Parts: sequence; C-alpha cells; structure tokens
Amino acid sequence: MATNIATLNQMAANKGWWSRLTFEHKFFLAFSLFIPLLTVIGYAQTYYLKPLFNTPPLPSGLVHLHALLMSSWIVLFGVQAYLVSSKRIKLHISLGMLGISLATAMVIIGTMTGLAALKRGVGFPGYSPSVFFMIPMGDMVVFPIIFAAAIYYRKDAASHKRLMLVTMLNLIGPSIARLPLPFILDLGTIWFFGLPNLISFSLLAIDTYRSGKLNKAFAAGVALSFISWPLRMAIAYTESWEQFTNWLVS
Repeated sequence: MATNIATLNQMAANKGWWSRLTFEHKFFLAFSLFIPLLTVIGYAQTYYLKPLFNTPPLPSGLVHLHALLMSSWIVLFGVQAYLVSSKRIKLHISLGMLGISLATAMVIIGTMTGLAALKRGVGFPGYSPSVFFMIPMGDMVVFPIIFAAAIYYRKDAASHKRLMLVTMLNLIGPSIARLPLPFILDLGTIWFFGLPNLISFSLLAIDTYRSGKLNKAFAAGVALSFISWPLRMAIAYTESWEQFTNWLVS
C-alpha cells in the first residue's frame, strides 16, 4: 500500500513538473523524442533492426562508428533538452563540452564515411555517386557552422537552443530519405532537403508569431540551411566538382 502511495505521489509530482513547463520547453522535449523516433524508423531496416530484415551487411566498421556517433548526438540532444527543462543548468553546461568533442568527431568521421561511400560508387536513384557525394559533404560544412554559432550564443539561451534545433533539422535528411515511402524516389532532393527546410521555416514563423519578434540567430541558421540546398546542387553538377571527385577516388 505504501508503495502504491509513493508511486502515486511520484506521478503527481511528475505531472506537476510537466504542467509547470512553458510551451517552449515542452516543444523542445517533444522534438527531442521525435528525432530519435524518426531516425529509428528511417534506419530500422538497414541498421537498428537489421537482424529482422534481409538487407546487405554494412560495408565497414567505419559505418558502425558513424552510426554510433550520430546516434549519440541525438541522445545527447534529448538529454540536454531535459536538463534545461528540469533546471539542471550546470550539468547541461558540463555535457556541452562533451557535445563539442562529439560534434568534432561527427564531422571527421562523417567526412570519412562519405568519402568511403563515394569510392564504393554509392549514390541515390537519379543521382550519380559524384553528385550524391555533395549532399553529405554539404552537411559536414553547414552543421559545424551552425553548431559553432550555437556555442557562440551559449549565454543567450533563446538563440542557443534554436540554433541547436537547426543543427538537428540539418541532419534529418538521411533519415527521412530512408523512410519506407514509395514517392521518395521520385522526389529526391525535394524530399530530403525540402521537408527539413519546410519544417524549419514553419518553426521560425511560429516562433516569431508567439514571441512577437524575430530571433535573428534562428533566422540566420534557417536561411543558411535553406541556401545550402540549391548551392550544393549547383556545384554538384559542375565539371569542376566531377573532376574533384574523380581525383578523390583515384
């Protein structure tokens, strides 16, 4: 009986904690749950639930390491969102140093993984390996820029958390490209670039409406992510880029 009462008291305390959170805190917590769910669904057949599907083996341990780092980043984002909501700021700051190391490793290993995929001739339906290589390499340029801006604005909580949100949106392309939806092959970059950008602009509009003012850092991060889409595609189809990728694989 005492155990049941303690459980009910704990549930009441948790409910009270949730009700005290602002809409903003609730949103970031919800988003930190949405991203892992999206990632698991997207990579279920080829990684997380691979034993249940008849999919080809992973090409190398490098891919495992890349997946581990990316998964750790997603988990860390969720933990950090929870720590801020529960006002455990000191631990949040301490884990931020881990985040810097993890982000650095992600860029290095992500670049190596993309290069290895290029050498194996990996592409996407409708895109040559050379053109497709620009997509992950663009991520490895845009992500550290936005993350560095988030660190720069670490004392401005509103800007910091919004820029961290943009870093996550900038990384969901591979996950949504692997969702088991038949129309994705026809849409190509319109889907795995367009959808994250649509979400980004929608969130920027909602945030501006609710706060009554535009967060300039948030807007700049969203704009950079959007501009990188046509810029990547413009470069990817040039002769210079093709010569560069040929040199990389030679």
